Amino acid sequence: MLTGNQSQNKWVRPLVPLAIIVVASIVLLYIGGFIAAAQGATDDAALPLSRWGGVVLAAAAIIYGLYVGFADRPIWQIGTREVVYMAIGAALYGVLSWVTNAIFPLPSISLVSLRPAVVIPVFFGIAFGPVVGFFSGFVGNVLGDALTGWGVYPLWDVGNGLMGMIPGLIVGFKNRKQSLDVLTWVVAGIAVLASVLMLLNGGYEMSDFSGNTYTAGGLFWIPLVGGLLVVGARYLFARDVDTAAAVVWGALGVIVGIGFAAFGGIIQNGTSPAAAFFGEFVPAAGSNLINVVILLPILLTAWNAAQARSGR
Repeated sequence: MLTGNQSQNKWVRPLVPLAIIVVASIVLLYIGGFIAAAQGATDDAALPLSRWGGVVLAAAAIIYGLYVGFADRPIWQIGTREVVYMAIGAALYGVLSWVTNAIFPLPSISLVSLRPAVVIPVFFGIAFGPVVGFFSGFVGNVLGDALTGWGVYPLWDVGNGLMGMIPGLIVGFKNRKQSLDVLTWVVAGIAVLASVLMLLNGGYEMSDFSGNTYTAGGLFWIPLVGGLLVVGARYLFARDVDTAAAVVWGALGVIVGIGFAAFGGIIQNGTSPAAAFFGEFVPAAGSNLINVVILLPILLTAWNAAQARSGR
Protein backbone atom coordinates (compact mmCIF):
# COMPACT_ATOMS: atom_id res chain seq x y z
CA MET A 1 0.00 0.00 0.00
CA LEU A 2 1.45 3.39 -0.98
CA THR A 3 1.55 6.25 1.52
CA GLY A 4 0.62 9.79 0.46
CA ASN A 5 4.23 10.79 -0.27
CA GLN A 6 4.93 7.52 -2.07
CA SER A 7 1.79 7.98 -4.18
CA GLN A 8 3.02 11.42 -5.25
CA ASN A 9 6.59 10.27 -5.78
CA LYS A 10 5.55 7.47 -8.11
CA TRP A 11 4.69 10.12 -10.71
CA VAL A 12 8.12 11.76 -10.37
CA ARG A 13 10.45 8.90 -9.50
CA PRO A 14 10.67 7.34 -13.01
CA LEU A 15 11.38 10.60 -14.86
CA VAL A 16 15.18 10.61 -14.51
CA PRO A 17 15.56 6.88 -15.34
CA LEU A 18 13.28 7.37 -18.35
CA ALA A 19 15.41 10.28 -19.59
CA ILE A 20 18.46 8.03 -19.34
CA ILE A 21 16.62 5.26 -21.20
CA VAL A 22 15.65 7.63 -24.01
CA VAL A 23 19.23 8.86 -24.48
CA ALA A 24 20.66 5.33 -24.25
CA SER A 25 18.08 4.07 -26.77
CA ILE A 26 19.02 6.75 -29.26
CA VAL A 27 22.72 5.92 -28.90
CA LEU A 28 22.07 2.18 -29.27
CA LEU A 29 19.91 2.70 -32.35
CA TYR A 30 22.63 4.77 -34.02
CA ILE A 31 25.26 2.17 -33.14
CA GLY A 32 23.00 -0.51 -34.59
CA GLY A 33 22.56 1.54 -37.72
CA PHE A 34 26.29 1.81 -38.27
CA ILE A 35 26.76 -1.92 -37.64
CA ALA A 36 24.04 -2.66 -40.19
CA ALA A 37 25.68 -0.34 -42.69
CA ALA A 38 28.98 -2.14 -42.18
CA GLN A 39 27.18 -5.42 -42.83
CA GLY A 40 25.93 -4.10 -46.16
CA ALA A 41 22.42 -2.87 -45.34
CA THR A 42 20.82 -1.74 -48.58
CA ASP A 43 18.51 0.87 -47.11
CA ASP A 44 19.25 3.94 -45.02
CA ALA A 45 20.49 2.05 -41.97
CA ALA A 46 21.35 5.09 -39.84
CA LEU A 47 17.92 6.72 -39.92
CA PRO A 48 17.65 10.40 -38.96
CA LEU A 49 16.26 11.20 -35.52
CA SER A 50 13.23 12.87 -37.10
CA ARG A 51 12.16 9.49 -38.48
CA TRP A 52 11.99 7.65 -35.18
CA GLY A 53 12.26 10.13 -32.31
CA GLY A 54 8.50 9.83 -31.82
CA VAL A 55 8.79 6.06 -31.51
CA VAL A 56 11.26 6.36 -28.63
CA LEU A 57 9.06 8.95 -26.90
CA ALA A 58 5.98 6.74 -27.35
CA ALA A 59 7.87 3.84 -25.79
CA ALA A 60 8.91 6.08 -22.88
CA ALA A 61 5.28 7.08 -22.35
CA ILE A 62 4.18 3.42 -22.27
CA ILE A 63 6.94 2.47 -19.83
CA TYR A 64 6.06 5.46 -17.66
CA GLY A 65 2.41 4.39 -17.56
CA LEU A 66 3.34 0.82 -16.66
CA TYR A 67 5.66 2.03 -13.90
CA VAL A 68 2.97 4.24 -12.37
CA GLY A 69 0.41 1.45 -12.63
CA PHE A 70 2.72 -1.06 -10.92
CA ALA A 71 4.59 1.36 -8.65
CA ASP A 72 3.50 -0.50 -5.52
CA ARG A 73 5.04 -3.77 -6.78
CA PRO A 74 8.72 -4.59 -6.10
CA ILE A 75 9.60 -5.25 -9.73
CA TRP A 76 11.57 -2.17 -10.80
CA GLN A 77 14.77 -2.50 -8.79
CA ILE A 78 17.93 -2.60 -10.89
CA GLY A 79 21.13 -3.94 -9.36
CA THR A 80 24.24 -5.74 -10.49
CA ARG A 81 22.31 -8.99 -10.94
CA GLU A 82 19.76 -7.39 -13.24
CA VAL A 83 22.43 -5.59 -15.29
CA VAL A 84 24.25 -8.87 -15.86
CA TYR A 85 21.07 -10.59 -17.01
CA MET A 86 20.26 -7.66 -19.30
CA ALA A 87 23.57 -8.13 -21.05
CA ILE A 88 23.17 -11.89 -21.28
CA GLY A 89 19.59 -11.68 -22.56
CA ALA A 90 20.36 -9.04 -25.18
CA ALA A 91 23.44 -10.91 -26.41
CA LEU A 92 21.62 -14.24 -26.64
CA TYR A 93 18.62 -12.76 -28.43
CA GLY A 94 20.73 -10.73 -30.82
CA VAL A 95 23.10 -13.51 -31.84
CA LEU A 96 20.47 -16.25 -32.09
CA SER A 97 18.15 -13.96 -34.07
CA TRP A 98 20.97 -13.21 -36.46
CA VAL A 99 21.50 -16.97 -36.97
CA THR A 100 17.86 -17.58 -38.02
CA ASN A 101 16.82 -14.25 -39.60
CA ALA A 102 17.84 -15.13 -43.14
CA ILE A 103 17.18 -18.88 -42.86
CA PHE A 104 13.44 -18.94 -42.14
CA PRO A 105 11.81 -15.91 -43.80
CA LEU A 106 8.01 -15.68 -43.62
CA PRO A 107 5.63 -14.14 -46.17
CA SER A 108 5.36 -10.53 -45.03
CA ILE A 109 5.64 -7.00 -46.31
CA SER A 110 8.41 -6.50 -43.72
CA LEU A 111 11.49 -8.48 -42.78
CA VAL A 112 9.71 -11.11 -40.70
CA SER A 113 11.23 -14.51 -40.05
CA LEU A 114 10.55 -17.58 -37.96
CA ARG A 115 12.55 -16.67 -34.88
CA PRO A 116 12.66 -19.27 -32.08
CA ALA A 117 14.91 -16.92 -30.08
CA VAL A 118 11.89 -14.69 -29.47
CA VAL A 119 11.31 -16.75 -26.33
CA ILE A 120 14.46 -15.24 -24.77
CA PRO A 121 13.17 -11.74 -23.90
CA VAL A 122 9.89 -13.28 -22.72
CA PHE A 123 11.75 -15.70 -20.45
CA PHE A 124 14.14 -13.04 -19.13
CA GLY A 125 11.20 -10.74 -18.38
CA ILE A 126 9.37 -13.44 -16.43
CA ALA A 127 12.47 -14.69 -14.61
CA PHE A 128 14.16 -11.36 -13.82
CA GLY A 129 11.56 -8.63 -14.16
CA PRO A 130 10.12 -6.26 -16.77
CA VAL A 131 13.17 -4.00 -17.11
CA VAL A 132 15.44 -6.95 -17.93
CA GLY A 133 12.83 -8.25 -20.36
CA PHE A 134 12.55 -4.90 -22.15
CA PHE A 135 16.31 -4.45 -22.43
CA SER A 136 16.80 -8.01 -23.70
CA GLY A 137 14.14 -7.57 -26.39
CA PHE A 138 15.00 -4.02 -27.44
CA VAL A 139 18.80 -4.26 -27.55
CA GLY A 140 18.73 -7.86 -28.76
CA ASN A 141 16.55 -6.93 -31.74
CA VAL A 142 18.78 -3.95 -32.59
CA LEU A 143 21.80 -6.25 -32.49
CA GLY A 144 20.20 -9.09 -34.44
CA ASP A 145 18.90 -6.86 -37.25
CA ALA A 146 22.19 -4.97 -37.40
CA LEU A 147 24.29 -8.14 -37.67
CA THR A 148 21.96 -9.43 -40.39
CA GLY A 149 22.47 -6.21 -42.31
CA TRP A 150 18.78 -5.35 -42.33
CA GLY A 151 19.15 -1.87 -40.88
CA VAL A 152 17.50 -0.33 -37.82
CA TYR A 153 13.73 -0.35 -37.34
CA PRO A 154 12.89 1.39 -34.04
CA LEU A 155 9.20 0.39 -34.13
CA TRP A 156 10.19 -3.25 -34.16
CA ASP A 157 12.97 -2.74 -31.63
CA VAL A 158 10.54 -1.17 -29.17
CA GLY A 159 7.93 -3.81 -30.02
CA ASN A 160 10.41 -6.55 -29.13
CA GLY A 161 11.21 -4.69 -25.92
CA LEU A 162 7.55 -4.58 -24.95
CA MET A 163 7.33 -8.27 -25.80
CA GLY A 164 9.78 -8.88 -22.95
CA MET A 165 8.44 -6.22 -20.59
CA ILE A 166 4.73 -7.15 -20.56
CA PRO A 167 5.30 -10.75 -19.41
CA GLY A 168 7.72 -9.40 -16.79
CA LEU A 169 4.83 -7.67 -15.03
CA ILE A 170 3.71 -11.09 -13.83
CA VAL A 171 6.49 -10.91 -11.23
CA GLY A 172 4.40 -8.30 -9.44
CA PHE A 173 1.49 -10.67 -8.82
CA LYS A 174 1.55 -12.97 -5.81
CA ASN A 175 -1.55 -14.80 -7.02
CA ARG A 176 -0.73 -15.64 -10.63
CA LYS A 177 -3.98 -17.53 -11.13
CA GLN A 178 -5.92 -14.29 -10.90
CA SER A 179 -7.45 -13.37 -14.28
CA LEU A 180 -5.56 -16.26 -15.91
CA ASP A 181 -8.64 -17.72 -17.59
CA VAL A 182 -9.78 -14.30 -18.79
CA LEU A 183 -6.40 -13.56 -20.36
CA THR A 184 -6.31 -17.02 -21.94
CA TRP A 185 -9.57 -16.50 -23.76
CA VAL A 186 -8.72 -12.92 -24.70
CA VAL A 187 -5.54 -14.14 -26.41
CA ALA A 188 -7.38 -17.07 -28.01
CA GLY A 189 -10.16 -14.75 -29.19
CA ILE A 190 -7.69 -12.40 -30.85
CA ALA A 191 -6.02 -15.35 -32.58
CA VAL A 192 -9.31 -16.76 -33.86
CA LEU A 193 -10.47 -13.33 -35.01
CA ALA A 194 -7.22 -12.88 -36.92
CA SER A 195 -7.71 -16.25 -38.66
CA VAL A 196 -11.31 -15.44 -39.55
CA LEU A 197 -10.32 -12.07 -41.01
CA MET A 198 -7.58 -13.77 -43.01
CA LEU A 199 -10.09 -16.22 -44.48
CA LEU A 200 -12.70 -13.53 -45.19
CA ASN A 201 -10.04 -11.52 -47.01
CA GLY A 202 -8.29 -14.53 -48.50
CA GLY A 203 -7.76 -12.85 -51.86
CA TYR A 204 -5.97 -9.81 -50.44
CA GLU A 205 -2.61 -9.70 -52.24
CA MET A 206 0.69 -8.49 -50.84
CA SER A 207 4.29 -8.48 -51.99
CA ASP A 208 7.23 -9.35 -49.78
CA PHE A 209 10.69 -7.74 -49.91
CA SER A 210 11.75 -10.09 -52.70
CA GLY A 211 8.81 -9.08 -54.86
CA ASN A 212 6.98 -12.38 -54.42
CA THR A 213 3.19 -12.04 -54.31
CA TYR A 214 1.09 -13.96 -51.80
CA THR A 215 -2.47 -13.82 -50.50
CA ALA A 216 -3.75 -13.36 -46.96
CA GLY A 217 -5.81 -16.56 -46.98
CA GLY A 218 -2.76 -18.77 -47.19
CA LEU A 219 -1.60 -17.63 -43.76
CA PHE A 220 -4.87 -18.11 -41.85
CA TRP A 221 -3.55 -21.13 -39.95
CA ILE A 222 -0.64 -19.30 -38.27
CA PRO A 223 -2.62 -17.31 -35.65
CA LEU A 224 -5.11 -20.17 -35.29
CA VAL A 225 -2.38 -22.63 -34.31
CA GLY A 226 -0.89 -20.05 -31.94
CA GLY A 227 -4.23 -19.48 -30.21
CA LEU A 228 -4.95 -23.20 -29.89
CA LEU A 229 -1.52 -23.76 -28.37
CA VAL A 230 -2.12 -21.02 -25.77
CA VAL A 231 -5.43 -22.61 -24.70
CA GLY A 232 -3.85 -26.06 -24.71
CA ALA A 233 -0.93 -24.89 -22.57
CA ARG A 234 -3.30 -23.24 -20.10
CA TYR A 235 -5.01 -26.54 -19.37
CA LEU A 236 -1.99 -28.81 -19.89
CA PHE A 237 -0.32 -26.94 -17.03
CA ALA A 238 -3.51 -26.61 -14.99
CA ARG A 239 -1.68 -27.89 -11.88
CA ASP A 240 1.35 -25.70 -12.53
CA VAL A 241 -0.17 -22.25 -12.30
CA ASP A 242 3.15 -20.43 -12.59
CA THR A 243 3.99 -22.04 -15.94
CA ALA A 244 0.45 -21.61 -17.28
CA ALA A 245 0.44 -17.95 -16.27
CA ALA A 246 3.89 -17.42 -17.80
CA VAL A 247 2.74 -18.83 -21.14
CA VAL A 248 -0.42 -16.72 -21.21
CA TRP A 249 1.40 -13.53 -20.20
CA GLY A 250 4.09 -14.34 -22.75
CA ALA A 251 1.40 -14.61 -25.41
CA LEU A 252 -0.06 -11.27 -24.29
CA GLY A 253 3.41 -9.72 -24.58
CA VAL A 254 3.70 -10.99 -28.14
CA ILE A 255 0.36 -9.47 -29.11
CA VAL A 256 1.08 -6.10 -27.48
CA GLY A 257 4.67 -5.86 -28.71
CA ILE A 258 4.05 -6.93 -32.29
CA GLY A 259 0.87 -4.87 -32.35
CA PHE A 260 2.88 -1.78 -31.41
CA ALA A 261 5.38 -2.48 -34.19
CA ALA A 262 2.91 -3.39 -36.93
CA PHE A 263 0.20 -0.82 -36.32
CA GLY A 264 2.69 1.89 -35.42
CA GLY A 265 3.77 1.68 -39.05
CA ILE A 266 0.39 3.11 -40.05
CA ILE A 267 1.40 6.40 -38.42
CA GLN A 268 5.13 6.39 -39.06
CA ASN A 269 5.35 4.85 -42.53
CA GLY A 270 1.89 5.36 -43.96
CA THR A 271 1.25 1.61 -44.11
CA SER A 272 -2.39 0.80 -44.80
CA PRO A 273 -4.30 -0.84 -41.91
CA ALA A 274 -4.91 -3.94 -44.05
CA ALA A 275 -1.22 -4.29 -44.93
CA ALA A 276 -0.19 -3.74 -41.32
CA PHE A 277 -2.60 -6.42 -40.13
CA PHE A 278 -2.27 -9.05 -42.86
CA GLY A 279 1.29 -8.37 -43.90
CA GLU A 280 2.99 -7.69 -40.56
CA PHE A 281 0.93 -8.41 -37.44
CA VAL A 282 -0.41 -11.84 -38.38
CA PRO A 283 2.80 -13.48 -39.65
CA ALA A 284 4.99 -11.98 -36.90
CA ALA A 285 2.63 -12.34 -33.93
CA GLY A 286 1.34 -15.74 -35.06
CA SER A 287 4.77 -17.30 -35.51
CA ASN A 288 6.02 -15.74 -32.26
CA LEU A 289 3.04 -17.16 -30.37
CA ILE A 290 3.89 -20.64 -31.60
CA ASN A 291 7.54 -20.29 -30.59
CA VAL A 292 6.78 -18.86 -27.15
CA VAL A 293 4.11 -21.41 -26.21
CA ILE A 294 6.31 -24.35 -27.21
CA LEU A 295 9.69 -23.16 -25.93
CA LEU A 296 8.87 -21.13 -22.80
CA PRO A 297 7.78 -24.11 -20.65
CA ILE A 298 11.01 -25.89 -21.60
CA LEU A 299 13.14 -22.93 -20.53
CA LEU A 300 11.17 -22.43 -17.31
CA THR A 301 11.48 -26.12 -16.41
CA ALA A 302 15.24 -26.04 -16.99
CA TRP A 303 15.59 -22.80 -15.02
CA ASN A 304 13.55 -24.08 -12.07
CA ALA A 305 15.59 -27.29 -12.01
CA ALA A 306 18.82 -25.28 -11.99
CA GLN A 307 17.50 -23.09 -9.18
CA ALA A 308 16.52 -26.15 -7.16
CA ARG A 309 19.98 -27.68 -7.59
CA SER A 310 21.66 -24.47 -6.48
CA GLY A 311 19.39 -24.25 -3.43
CA ARG A 312 17.92 -20.85 -4.34
